[in-house]
Amino acid sequence: MLRYAVVGAGAVGCFYGIRLAAAGADVQFLVRRDADAVRASGLTLTSPEGDLHLAAPRVASGWSALEPCDVLLVATKATANREVLGELAVHADRLLGPDGAVLLVQNGIGCEPAYARAVGGREVLGGLAFLCAQRRGPGVVAHLDYGALTIAAHAPGEVAAGVTARMRAIAGDLATGGTPALLDDDLVRARWRKLMWNVPFNPLSVILDASTAELMGDPATVALVARTMAEVAAVAAAEGRALPGTIVDDLLAATARMAPYDTSMKLDADAGRPLEVDVMLAEPLRRAARAGVAMPTVAALHDQLAFLDRRIATRGAPGSRSHG
Repeated sequence: MLRYAVVGAGAVGCFYGIRLAAAGADVQFLVRRDADAVRASGLTLTSPEGDLHLAAPRVASGWSALEPCDVLLVATKATANREVLGELAVHADRLLGPDGAVLLVQNGIGCEPAYARAVGGREVLGGLAFLCAQRRGPGVVAHLDYGALTIAAHAPGEVAAGVTARMRAIAGDLATGGTPALLDDDLVRARWRKLMWNVPFNPLSVILDASTAELMGDPATVALVARTMAEVAAVAAAEGRALPGTIVDDLLAATARMAPYDTSMKLDADAGRPLEVDVMLAEPLRRAARAGVAMPTVAALHDQLAFLDRRIATRGAPGSRSHG
């Protein structure tokens, strides 16, 4: 199995990292704020598929303490990319050999080129998690539903890169830990497919202060979600990444089956953390403008969410938000 270092040991990073470690992979976790608590109590994943506990995980409290690895699994929010890229400028050559790779498990679109520059031409993979999981405390993550990870390779010019040997090796390690991995030959198409879900559900969960179940329980919001998805699909098609004609219905059906869930963006808003406005909404809008495709619904969501993000930056956690 490959050697992994997980940067961003929140719900997503811990879900995949704990499963890999429990399956026998060499996994280290970069944990700064709660490093002492994690060393004392370990890492715990609760799941309807079976709970896991790492009593003595390998924990680094800073980048300098990370040891060389084969795959640097970056699962931070995109709002932390500037900081992570700065650290990679210092540590990439020490941590990753010539055949090392970065697996960027994030929402949004367009972040991989900066990582490719930061790691000096080493392989950069995009990871797209279809996962319902939440951090419940220091070193404790609750898995609620789903869990598959789609992996695709970045290539200059955003061309389809095909399926690489490193992608197959990571997928094999994940499968050993009971986690399905889907290998896609086109990263940009895969990111547009994930945005089909993220663009409507993440902003609406914040703006309307609603779980996915509440959004799916109202015909008006379901129709709004469907209109938003259609706009995203139109831009993807304009970029030469046409998605299946049934994708809107398929995603709505999958969400209806999903365990009631607060999106990652809603959890960030409730905690007073920055929102992933740029990679999830602004970048799709920029791409739409270049392609000459209108996204009026997405633009309206962007403007509302950007306002809330600015308010969070000045007020912190939205304790005074209306919950009507």
